[in-house]
Amino acid sequence: MKKSYMGFAADSETRTALEQFARDLYLPEEDVLDGEIDEAVTMLADMPTPECIFVDLGMSLSPLGELDKLAGVCDPGTQVIAMGTVNDITVFRDMLDAGVADYLLKPVTPDRLKHAYEKAITPGHHGGEGSAKALADVIVVVGARGGVGASMVATNMAWLLAHENKKKVGLVDLDPYFGNTAALLNLEPGRGLSEALDAPDRIDNVFVDRTMIKEHDNLMILGAEEAMQNEVPMDPASIETLIEKLRENFQVLLVEPPHGNMQAIKASMRMATHIVFVSNYSVVGMRDIIRLSGLANALAAGTKQLVLANQGTAGKSDVNAKDFESVTGLVVDAEIPSDLRGVTAALNAGSALALGAPKSPVLKSLRKICGDLYGAAGKGAAKGKKGKKKSEEKGGGGFLSSLLGSKAG
Repeated sequence: MKKSYMGFAADSETRTALEQFARDLYLPEEDVLDGEIDEAVTMLADMPTPECIFVDLGMSLSPLGELDKLAGVCDPGTQVIAMGTVNDITVFRDMLDAGVADYLLKPVTPDRLKHAYEKAITPGHHGGEGSAKALADVIVVVGARGGVGASMVATNMAWLLAHENKKKVGLVDLDPYFGNTAALLNLEPGRGLSEALDAPDRIDNVFVDRTMIKEHDNLMILGAEEAMQNEVPMDPASIETLIEKLRENFQVLLVEPPHGNMQAIKASMRMATHIVFVSNYSVVGMRDIIRLSGLANALAAGTKQLVLANQGTAGKSDVNAKDFESVTGLVVDAEIPSDLRGVTAALNAGSALALGAPKSPVLKSLRKICGDLYGAAGKGAAKGKKGKKKSEEKGGGGFLSSLLGSKAG
């Protein structure tokens, strides 16, 4: 009998997650096996392939090349969910274009495995361009320290991408008590974040329309302003599920985790396609951005990191861009000039900088970052700062055509 799934794990952590996923769905745990692509190819070569295969790419730096090996032994219609450590949006999109049902960044969780599996086996599901378009880029904005302007950056980047770059944008403020992204746009945050974290699996189009605050046809905000006495659990798995669900409703998802909440910061980093660090030119700013960048490298190797240096928050400082780059080893992608008058005017008006202080030099820096990510306003072409070319490993017909036609009958 054709199996409903098989899972191949390259390490004990992935195996544990796959086994728990199997238990949760009452699937046989014995169909979770040790091994990477080579072991999967050997096992599947002489048997009918399951409806769904979880395959662990391990530490492979050439995931498309590895998946080509699997294509030759798969029956038509088999759904492949890949798990790996390469966190690059170009690679992710190439794999979806090639016919892979989903690509999950390790470490995986049972909830994420379940969501990917249920989506893959849903009648009518297919990989390729349609699936790729349905998943948003996830830009996580992290302040190196409190008060460096991360909320101002996240809010105005979201506004610019929505209004000027014409992207469908979701802005998620993960601070349930002190979040102020909605307030920066003169909006009431409501309790949407609390509801989403309480039941992230229930997020769908209806939830988005009912719960997220609409600033514009292209910009919706998820936040909260909880009473201090209310407990809002910040479970990492719930945050990851929340982000993964919302990716299906937007083209770009900007996420600002609360400063100092390491659970929220780590969960957000694991889901990020880009991480924007905001710091100032100070000794403590340099110290903390080194630590945060190191954390990002450990949790999401390969994720694009961009650095904004906000000159308007440190006061007089002997640190300059050259010192900052030399000490941290990070390139400053854009400097935010000091403009206390303009930023304060926009803040007091409860409006985006482009409306409340349209001549502010801060806008030039923020537009530069948006342009680095998505091209000049109006062009709408998504690309990274050092835009990698699409992988040259990709075969002529891609994984999907191999999947449909290459297995010997």
